Amino acid sequence: MIKIDELIKVGIGSALLAKEKLEEFIEEAKKRGELSETEAQQLIEELKQESEKKVNELKKMIEEEVRRQLNELGLATKEDIENIKKDIEEIKRLLRSQNNDKK
Repeated sequence: MIKIDELIKVGIGSALLAKEKLEEFIEEAKKRGELSETEAQQLIEELKQESEKKVNELKKMIEEEVRRQLNELGLATKEDIENIKKDIEEIKRLLRSQNNDKK
């Protein structure tokens, strides 16, 4: 079974590889005189911004899918566990209070 962190790494790795290939293409175009230094830098900056955006979108999609899958499995969330802990502490407090009242 593929772990979620591995899936994220594969997605990010793919995005970074594509970014590297595009940067190489831009550098080659610059060397051939098809792009000026300014145009190349502008394209690289746009590429960085788009790459960051895509990585964030990928992370968000994976997180949403994980939440959906966990919800379908009926697993407790951190919030559910925290609420249960609070309930247990309240029950303990009430039991202590009842025991002190009996003394």
